[in-house]
Amino acid sequence: MKKIIFTALILFSFAQIFAVTTDTETSSENTNGVDRYAIFIGSNKGGKGREQLLYAGSDAQNFQKTMTEIGGVNDSNSYVLIDPTKEKIDETLNQISTKINTSTSTAKRSEFIFYYSGHSDENALLLGDTPYEYSTLKAAITEVPSDIHVVILDSCYSGNFIRTKGGQKRKPFLLDDSSVVSGHAYLSSSSDNEFSQESDEIESSYFTNAMITGLRGAADTSGDNKVTLNELYSYAFNDTLSKTESSKAGPQHPNFNITLVGSGDLVLSDISSAEAMLSLSKEAKGKFIIRNAEGKLISEINKVAGQPIYMALPSGQYSAVIIDEYSTKSGTFLLEKDNIYVLDQNSLSTIKRKTNRVRGTTDDDEDILPIDDLTRPTENRSRRRFESEKLEENADSAEILDLPVSSAEDDDTEEEDDNEIQFSDFTPENMNYMHISVFPGVTLAGNGKDFTLASYGIFGAYDRNIRAIQLSTILNFSSGSVFGLQASGLFNTAKTINGLQTSGLFNISGKVNGAQATGLFNIASKVVNGTQIAGLFNIAPEVNGVQIAGLFNTAKKVRGLQIGVINVAEENDGLAIGVFNFIKDGMHHVGFNWDTNDMFDIFIQSGTKHLFLTFGLSVNRFDIGNTAISYNDWTHILYAGIGSEFRFWFSSIDFEVIEKFVIYPELYPHNQDEFFSFDLRQYMIPSFRTTWNVVSGRFIDLSLGASFDLYVSGKNDQAFALTTHKDGLNINNSILYPSYFIGFKIK
Repeated sequence: MKKIIFTALILFSFAQIFAVTTDTETSSENTNGVDRYAIFIGSNKGGKGREQLLYAGSDAQNFQKTMTEIGGVNDSNSYVLIDPTKEKIDETLNQISTKINTSTSTAKRSEFIFYYSGHSDENALLLGDTPYEYSTLKAAITEVPSDIHVVILDSCYSGNFIRTKGGQKRKPFLLDDSSVVSGHAYLSSSSDNEFSQESDEIESSYFTNAMITGLRGAADTSGDNKVTLNELYSYAFNDTLSKTESSKAGPQHPNFNITLVGSGDLVLSDISSAEAMLSLSKEAKGKFIIRNAEGKLISEINKVAGQPIYMALPSGQYSAVIIDEYSTKSGTFLLEKDNIYVLDQNSLSTIKRKTNRVRGTTDDDEDILPIDDLTRPTENRSRRRFESEKLEENADSAEILDLPVSSAEDDDTEEEDDNEIQFSDFTPENMNYMHISVFPGVTLAGNGKDFTLASYGIFGAYDRNIRAIQLSTILNFSSGSVFGLQASGLFNTAKTINGLQTSGLFNISGKVNGAQATGLFNIASKVVNGTQIAGLFNIAPEVNGVQIAGLFNTAKKVRGLQIGVINVAEENDGLAIGVFNFIKDGMHHVGFNWDTNDMFDIFIQSGTKHLFLTFGLSVNRFDIGNTAISYNDWTHILYAGIGSEFRFWFSSIDFEVIEKFVIYPELYPHNQDEFFSFDLRQYMIPSFRTTWNVVSGRFIDLSLGASFDLYVSGKNDQAFALTTHKDGLNINNSILYPSYFIGFKIK
């Protein structure tokens, strides 16, 4: 009997070990058996004398979003740095090294991805005016103790990084997630003597756009729902080269240096883990242009019939334009979570093509519009990115949904209107020097060309693209971009502002590179790189600059300054100055202190950690406990101030400059004549407060601190006569009175 029990216990133990092992393997399988860490850097500033980039920051954020969704990089292991210093990059590399060294994970290996988008030259990354030498950067990346290092550089001359210290091209030799491997993979957007380019048409660089599209499925040539490093590089090389070979900056040739010991392919993304999927049926053919609900280009795919293509995308509303040899079609569709949507081009509505003259043709050929010219890239900026198209497998298993078709009238609807026009597209052949109108559409002088140098509307003006000035007494409309000034008495609208948009009531624009100024409100549906000034309120999804309003400002992300009575933001890396600051990642504290002067404080703090506002009330504890006197006889101290927080480890320190105002009703004037001769300064106390939040938790801080009140003889005698102070420090005709307090803050 004992043998039977002993045998059963042994079998049960093995079963438990097997179960744990199975669970671990399943978990590893779900994460490709690796722990993946990543830094995504976007640096728009290249220093003095270099053009500021527009999309390096957003490229880094979009790359991070893709790798988080389908690339196996957890949020906790992912770092996004926008316009960082060299020191900040080194600090983040050290953080990742510490994470890897202290990790208790049982994953088969660790992988580190370093992505950079921005300026560089033959020798270094250019972080503003500070260079980060390639050799130093390579050494710093090598110090990260991961099994594999994947470096992706999207910048001019980035091929020099690959060649630093003898690096040379090798045939890609990659690996699957079951291999025990080590080594590095370096990818650059250009060779050692080429520019990298970004485009306003796709609001990205060609290289990064191709990389992201490839990761989302366009590079999956094997049809296994996974994109390997080998597939991704091949796709990005071809797509980037094809998009740039006719550009003014010249063609880009992405480079690589891959030295990995192992077998198989290194999987970078898993399409099957996406929130939703878009399928292009195997019968579909032509150029597919997919945009999200905000109009941003997601993918541009040249598809041939015979093979289905799949794209891993977030759920949401999208639009599609499909161009083949004979027609152009458009429509909208909805991607639902956990569904595959099959886009059938026969369900879209046909739109009229614009008749363009192809350079070098005769008059007889002028109606011909080659497919490649239908979405001609606009003027490119020095730098670059990726773009993509290719997907996958078994269309028969896809769930086909009804496709909502956008209505399209038989007018001059143009794909070109969706693109941001560059200043270089403004030529004498396609412009009005002067356009004069009564109302929008009622023209007195000038015809309906794509570009207008100067426009004036007696009551209102409408133009497609403005290259100097658009004025009217009531309203202005621009369906494209404005380079210069748009001004009216009531309101202005434009797709893109590169300059100043000003009116008496309100302004509405897509992207703003410059300023919006108005009497009531400004709305920007895209990023504001500059300033919004309004009498009432400002609205923008992202602000890199300043928002100033008489009432409130709201934005999702702010890198700069918000000034208003109410400021609202999800993220604010700068300053918020207002009475109420609702910053999701900022400060929203209610605090309570008790000091050695027997004063009890209650206060609120709101703003960002860089700059917050404090408003508080102090009452003497003896007044609170004395039932013999009425509330009106209490001595109150109202105070307000500004401060900054410095965080370290699990605690933080606040520094605040405060102005206190002592309230004692019995001493204040009771008639108008006395009030105007009343000296308020006698009741004011300048003060400085420092608070050590000894234990700073998620919801509460436990605090110790000191406050220093300044008495100036003959200036604020009355304030100190009404309050209690102990043991001051004499400084000329002034006395500095310290007090010490204990308290807590609720976050």
